[in-house]
Amino acid sequence: MSTISFNCPGCQQPIEAPEEMAGQAAACPTCSQQITIPNSTPEAPAAAPPAASGNACPSCSAPMEAGAVLCIQCGFHTGMGKKIDTTL
Repeated sequence: MSTISFNCPGCQQPIEAPEEMAGQAAACPTCSQQITIPNSTPEAPAAAPPAASGNACPSCSAPMEAGAVLCIQCGFHTGMGKKIDTTL
């Protein structure tokens, strides 16, 4: 039995599902967000070079200032290793 590996779009938790579930709706076991199981394991995106004056966000590759822990583009917190809700 083959499996599909992907990350939850809400919390970025790695998930594996049986290939037979491709296209079906399910809830993330970590954050309970409703997700659709993708048709196949996505290919890893090419790594973007880090910004010259800092680092790149590990989630969205946006440039981050040196020493920054929170990406202002996607809300990824490097210390926690996941996206956090940044809504005011």
